[in-house]
Amino acid sequence: MDSPFTWGYAVYETQEYENIRIDARTTNQAGSPASIGLVCHYDQSLGWLEYNVSTDGTYNVLYGQWLADGVANYLPVLSASSAAIQPSGTSQEIGLICSAGTLSLFIDQTLIRTVDVSRYELTGGKVGITASSFENTPVIAAFDWVRVSEP
Repeated sequence: MDSPFTWGYAVYETQEYENIRIDARTTNQAGSPASIGLVCHYDQSLGWLEYNVSTDGTYNVLYGQWLADGVANYLPVLSASSAAIQPSGTSQEIGLICSAGTLSLFIDQTLIRTVDVSRYELTGGKVGITASSFENTPVIAAFDWVRVSEP
């Protein structure tokens, strides 16, 4: 990403899931802050849930909805920090389980938080990946692999 404050998404369009686990090995080659994340329960009209891990040692969960083509509204669900998050340039695994109104957040296969998201009433949808640049450019966000499986 060469532009500041840019969010990029890639959604796997061919399959929808109810209860799902998404894991990815990532490397974020950016200054701080920039983030890489996972998306679940994506529905074009209803919205999606997103777990982002930032190079500044923080993570967040967002509820996103499209307002117009290319214009999203984000409602923060939670924001916290974790010593488990590696600095920029280090390869790391992130994981997300979406099931029955609950998100389980993982870093390097370790559960760091469980979040109740039942109020958003998203019970299924597509999955995807995301990266964002914030004020720093360029950002090179690499996904070595992404695995979708049953929780």
